[in-house]
Amino acid sequence: MPHIFVGGDVFSPAAMTKNGNSAMGSYNQWTTVPAWSPDLVGFPGSVVSGDALLVQSTAGSAQLSAAIVVAGAGTTASFQARLLVNNTVVATGTAVSGTGGTLLVSASIPLKAGDLVTVETHHTVQLAAWQATISGGASTFVRIV
Repeated sequence: MPHIFVGGDVFSPAAMTKNGNSAMGSYNQWTTVPAWSPDLVGFPGSVVSGDALLVQSTAGSAQLSAAIVVAGAGTTASFQARLLVNNTVVATGTAVSGTGGTLLVSASIPLKAGDLVTVETHHTVQLAAWQATISGGASTFVRIV
């Protein structure tokens, strides 16, 4: 007997890339990474709301990932990133030591349309003049697939 399936949501992947370089924020504090642009080439339909990626559809298990490129610290330090959904931390990446590097963080979680995904960074550079910069461009991103 044939089966007919009707309805069901189709998940829409989305992504945003960093728009320009920015400071990492205050020493030893988690700071939201600002200034993003939707990645409409790789992920049509992506929408940025403030400093967050807007989830377009519901998914029982979506893969969130972020890569945050930091560079230029004047001293060796520890750098870390974490992902938040609606201001709740869902994943924290492994710390990277040095004067920069790529901070990676990911999680597989349920999402619903309208959720807001943000990324925060943390660093241990005390002197503001020696702090690293978050690099803009396609290498710094947040994705939902």
